[in-house]
Amino acid sequence: MTRLCSIRMYIICLCCFVCFGIGYGQDAFMDSGGATIKGQVLDASPERQPIEGVTVKIVDSAGGQEYTVTTDKDGNYEKTGLQAGRYTISVSKDGYADRMGKLKVVAAGGEIYDRIIMRKKDNKFTIFTLFQRPPLVWLLVAGVTFVIIVALVIFFIDLRKPRY
Repeated sequence: MTRLCSIRMYIICLCCFVCFGIGYGQDAFMDSGGATIKGQVLDASPERQPIEGVTVKIVDSAGGQEYTVTTDKDGNYEKTGLQAGRYTISVSKDGYADRMGKLKVVAAGGEIYDRIIMRKKDNKFTIFTLFQRPPLVWLLVAGVTFVIIVALVIFFIDLRKPRY
């Protein structure tokens, strides 16, 4: 009976060591390759043309580590060797409006693909662009408007005075 008990204990211990060894071995294998974030940056036109030379920033939400890559002639970007975690992807290029992507989660050894659409900056002057001016410009506009209104009031008061 004691011999049977010791054999069972030996088998249980052996199974535990094998299971832990396989588990840790898989973690080491998965962490060695690192994660990959890749994608493509396209313009907002109906043809969806790729944009070359876009700066793609990939920021680790946990540690704040920032990685920067640039798109190729086909608008593709790729960053390999990342730790598993959550990343925010933002893109920028002169002549285009900057874009901040949603939070992306990548697993150890995993890969995600993100297609990003960028719009060209609109340099047209509209009433909406007027409201985006700095406060100093608004102060100047308000001052000039006040002076014009006061001058008009004085002019009309002067017109109403009888002339002799």
